[in-house]
Amino acid sequence: ICFTPISLCLGPEDQILYVANDTEIGSFVYPYNQTHGHTQLARISDSARIIGMDALFHHHKFVWATQFNPGGIFYKDLQDRNPITSNSGVIVNFRRPRDISADWVTGNLYWTDHSRMHWFNIDGEPFAITVNPVCGMVYWTVIGDHSHIEEAAMDGSLRRILLERNLRRPTGLAIDYYNQRLYWSDSELSQINLLCFVSGISQPFRIDLFEDYIYGVGMKHDVFRVHKYGKSPAEKLSLGVERASSILAFHRYKEQEVSNPCAKMHCAFLCLLNPSGARCVCPEGKILLNRTCTDTNISGDLCHPACENGGRCITNERGESRCFCWPNYSGERCEISHCKDYCLNGGTCTGSPLGNPTCRCALGFTGPLCEKRVCDGYCLNGGTCDMTLGNQPVCHCLAEYTGERCLHHICHHYCVNSKGCTLSGFGHVECVCPTRYEGPKCETDRCLRCRGAPCIVDEETGDVACKCVFSKLEKWRCTVLPTRFSDFFPKKRPVTHLSLFHIHYELV
Repeated sequence: ICFTPISLCLGPEDQILYVANDTEIGSFVYPYNQTHGHTQLARISDSARIIGMDALFHHHKFVWATQFNPGGIFYKDLQDRNPITSNSGVIVNFRRPRDISADWVTGNLYWTDHSRMHWFNIDGEPFAITVNPVCGMVYWTVIGDHSHIEEAAMDGSLRRILLERNLRRPTGLAIDYYNQRLYWSDSELSQINLLCFVSGISQPFRIDLFEDYIYGVGMKHDVFRVHKYGKSPAEKLSLGVERASSILAFHRYKEQEVSNPCAKMHCAFLCLLNPSGARCVCPEGKILLNRTCTDTNISGDLCHPACENGGRCITNERGESRCFCWPNYSGERCEISHCKDYCLNGGTCTGSPLGNPTCRCALGFTGPLCEKRVCDGYCLNGGTCDMTLGNQPVCHCLAEYTGERCLHHICHHYCVNSKGCTLSGFGHVECVCPTRYEGPKCETDRCLRCRGAPCIVDEETGDVACKCVFSKLEKWRCTVLPTRFSDFFPKKRPVTHLSLFHIHYELV
């Protein structure tokens, strides 16, 4: 995201929270509850479903997208208070839309449907979308086997993957325009993310942001708000909206007033923003030639030799013909297959317009090219490896070993001080104890009986003897002597050794 330093403090006045369910869009004034005012902005057919919405404050328009019957993009004049009339169709009866975002600088609309984002063909299922006209950028999520978030200039250039790790089902996007930060919600991970994540929200589905709060709708149709830096727990908003599906937090200052580079462009069809300004574009099937949208030749007649592997022959702005290839192919005639012999061991190859192809590996293989067996070197100490349906290795260990990878010898795992053990046919472990230790697990140190006195271990016989000091040897143990030694030695004369001012008594 680009960075434009802006310092602005806004109050709650004129803040409006728009919440939609399948057939109705309602507006709530701050502080967003049923008692502080609720207005029905629009109502649509019961057979349709509202899936996304946005507002154009300076154009006095409110736009939304619906699925099913009718499916399309519609708008309403914000100055019209009638919830039923004046719902005009921008695009009707087109493929299932997923989300919509409005460029308030030029008035252009961007949207996704189930297989396509405006201007781009995409692998996976495009879902949420949001635009940043101040920077000339657009962001969208793609849900599939490799879910990710992409960005591009609003004219279609500079496309790249912004994030592809730690994503499951990114269903919502929102931009903090004043701090230039991108937030997204993941309904499967139950997280709202920035650089770190805000958790504790059950399956956030759609989100929007204004000032310090993120507003959202969950998969269970609950409406909530949470501090964007996680300073307070999530708060459920009681708005009385049944089965809420989409949300928009709006304030007139949210749409920053910036100059419109398209005002002086006089484009024949459409002017789209980018980070350096704007450029004119043409509808599909036409190219910009001498500032005019001209039909392209797609029959292949002008390309010699003809395009292969489904490539299209197009004419560029200089009138030159060339082949436009699918992501799996390249070359002058699209004759080079990027996927040929690319994935090993039965892996399935998928081309990408953004770089190298990707491989989906067969069961038992892994690696960028499926070049590595998952089980190679995984199980240790003679263990055998099997694969789960999820392509995860599972070890079957020999009787003497245990652990996820058969790493631990069962003697070391079971016996405490043993140097070895024997294993019966029934799996019973018998520890071989060193002479100093005893017990089923060799857990008892026989020298502890000496109570700190010197312990003598006979390695040949296995006997342990104590050399008692200030104590009495009794039943192979050192017992503490009473204060008066004469009680024990009335007839025996102690032998005294003087060493470093300590007197040691020994039995003689």
